[in-house]
Amino acid sequence: MFDGTDAHYFRTGLRGHHSVWDSRLFNYGSWEVLRYLLSYARWWLEEYKFDGYRFDGVTSMMYKISLIK
Repeated sequence: MFDGTDAHYFRTGLRGHHSVWDSRLFNYGSWEVLRYLLSYARWWLEEYKFDGYRFDGVTSMMYKISLIK
């Protein structure tokens, strides 16, 4: 809520809420969101020197994104 709304990095309304996980959904269509996520991933790689990520929610993310389009 940086700008007074809940849509700075996330989708708005029902499209922005994952009911099963009770969490917010990023707006992957926004360049700012992609830059934020990539910079965060890079920070973790550089800070902790690990060689991979575990993505548990990829199928759910893909399903939710396909419903949005």
